Amino acid sequence: MTTPIYSSTSGTEVYTSDYLLDVNQLDSITYGKGILFNEDTRNYNEPLKIEMDSVAPYVSHVTLWTDGVRNDIPVFKSSSRMMTIVYTGNSKNVKLKGEFTNWSTVDLIEENGQLVYNATIPQGKFQYIFVENGKEEKLTGSEPQVISNGMGGFNRVIDNSRTAAPAQLAYGKILDNGFTFTTTGALENIVVLYENQMISASQNGNSYTVELPEKDFTNRNSQTQLVRIYASDANGRTNDLLVPVQDGNVVQDPSQLARSDFHNQVLYFMMVDRFLDGDPSNTKPVPDPEILPKANYMGGDLAGVLAKIKDGYFEELGINTIWLSPITQNPEGAYGLWPEPRTKFSGYHGYWPISNTEIDYRFGDEQLFKEIIEEAHNRDMNVILDYVANHVHEEHPLYKEHPEWATNLYLEDGSLNTERWDDQRLTTWFDTFMPTLDFSKPEVVEKMTDSALYWVTNYELDGFRHDATKHVPEVYWRTLTKKVRSNTDRPIYQIGETYGSYDLIRSYVSTGMLDAQFDFNQYDAAVSAFAKADGDFSNLAETLYKGLEYYGHHHLMGNISGNQDRARFISYASGDVSFEEDAKKAGWTREIGMSDTTAFDRLGMLQAFNMTVPGVPVIYYGDEYGSIGANDPDNRKMMKFKDLSQRELNLKELVQELVELRRNSMSLLYGTTQILSDTNGMFVLERTYFGEKTTVYFNENAILLNVFTKSSNADLMEIKVLNALETDKKIQVKPRNFAIIQTKLKESTQE
Repeated sequence: MTTPIYSSTSGTEVYTSDYLLDVNQLDSITYGKGILFNEDTRNYNEPLKIEMDSVAPYVSHVTLWTDGVRNDIPVFKSSSRMMTIVYTGNSKNVKLKGEFTNWSTVDLIEENGQLVYNATIPQGKFQYIFVENGKEEKLTGSEPQVISNGMGGFNRVIDNSRTAAPAQLAYGKILDNGFTFTTTGALENIVVLYENQMISASQNGNSYTVELPEKDFTNRNSQTQLVRIYASDANGRTNDLLVPVQDGNVVQDPSQLARSDFHNQVLYFMMVDRFLDGDPSNTKPVPDPEILPKANYMGGDLAGVLAKIKDGYFEELGINTIWLSPITQNPEGAYGLWPEPRTKFSGYHGYWPISNTEIDYRFGDEQLFKEIIEEAHNRDMNVILDYVANHVHEEHPLYKEHPEWATNLYLEDGSLNTERWDDQRLTTWFDTFMPTLDFSKPEVVEKMTDSALYWVTNYELDGFRHDATKHVPEVYWRTLTKKVRSNTDRPIYQIGETYGSYDLIRSYVSTGMLDAQFDFNQYDAAVSAFAKADGDFSNLAETLYKGLEYYGHHHLMGNISGNQDRARFISYASGDVSFEEDAKKAGWTREIGMSDTTAFDRLGMLQAFNMTVPGVPVIYYGDEYGSIGANDPDNRKMMKFKDLSQRELNLKELVQELVELRRNSMSLLYGTTQILSDTNGMFVLERTYFGEKTTVYFNENAILLNVFTKSSNADLMEIKVLNALETDKKIQVKPRNFAIIQTKLKESTQE
């Protein structure tokens, strides 16, 4: 689909090749009110600049015309404004870093005798901190406008929140030939898209009717078409609506959706070496005494993955998309160094490629991988593969033959260019034995995109998880996505990994690049809210809304339960790992246990949150039962399939129920999102899709709370309840727990 263009205050570059495979077919461009398009050269192979003037509505559109066929692209006007941050401390050597600088340090300037930083701040609240004499300032939490950073400290906050909220859109009724939707206020502009073509909506007061066209604009890759609705009023953009359609009818039953409908996905990420040893003959740890066992190969392989697909483990859990860690050949030797206890590392994780196409013999072979994909597809599951493009291992033939294809290990000042995640984002090496590739060279882009393309043309893969996305320039992603679209006839889901600001994360998500990225900002807020006894629900609400504002109300961002680079959530929640300590060091220097079993309830709350908010839920292997551990490699223990405790079994059963509810609820897949409460220890979330409403209650209080009273006309409704206490008249949420209530009008009562 044509993803929206987010216009900045200084103008935005638009690549027509993001939307059209062959830009030479482009006849002309037309555009809506208030849009200025720089197309003087008429060279559509070059980026065009789009600007929006002061009279432009917050939602408009641009149309690309090819042979009389329109391709409409929504355009959103920026709500950013210039704001000034004043430093009032005593340091003379002071800098600033924050979300709006991608956490890179920037200089302050002197104005009227004060040190200030002038910044264009997007809509919402954003964190920052001053850096005094090279060190971050230490805030106590008592200062005005500060917030917990989720790691035991505090950051300052700059607030560019709306003074008045825009109108809200809601689903109305399903009709024989379309549907209705409503708005809470007058709209200044509205864009309704059937797939990528604008259609009309007739207005009757605050209600609008959309008639589905008889003409078939069917997406060649999907049996489901999507109707998207974007609107704005004088206060800004409203929420957007998304309606799936099949055969000219609004989809009302999730069973109609295919595994290729990305909104229907529930991902399960496994580290192959740590999942299951299905073939002991290829279990070959690196024979180096300097590698401690937890940093060496443990025997998990593709045969183990296949065995668990065949025995129905993923189907029982409800998973329909399996994400495998990298399976390309990694080196034989030991690399890197951890000082205490002293150890080197093997490439068991797969992120040190010495080949981009050959499968590591310790995991399996081509035939076995094809069998995994075939078996998964037979069971209506997708398979996506973790792919590494940013770097190679020093033993990779590409680096040996072309050392000039790597960026410089040393900077001009002589300093080592390793782990410079922000100030050298596109050139930094992860370690001295892992050269980062220089994608400013066209030959590197061509070679590496061809290698990635191999995996979706030689295998029937359904997508990629892309490692280290923010460290790879956009030209790589545009080139790869164009090749994928040109050489495949099926939907390919691409999700990236970027730690950074909302702007940086979103910059890689578009029609011509990636479908989504993992929402680490939301995960951090969720950890802070659910893992702590004094969790901050207001910050969680702010973060959730900010994500919807940035990525859309029906985005495909990944909502994770954890990952291989973080301590396990449950170990933070139990207090066995402290937010104030180095979690990686903790995993090496002591045994992480389970000292507070209420952590299982808290992990259940996180899983419930991920399963009920917009985006794609992602379960990190072991989080379905509560695997414990500090950071890498302690968070990468071998998966347990037997001898689970009763609490582990209970959590796994709860996760199964949550996944089942998610996959069988249109309101959770396509519904509107509204936060009803984030105060007094309660976080209440509501999702609505036409006549179906799902309300999720998170209770941080130590008491039982009544949340729902059954009315006299309850027999007219279908009511589903999950994880609540239920009586004849009332539904209650348990202390420090959650409950989900779903209501739906019975068919006989619907008009």
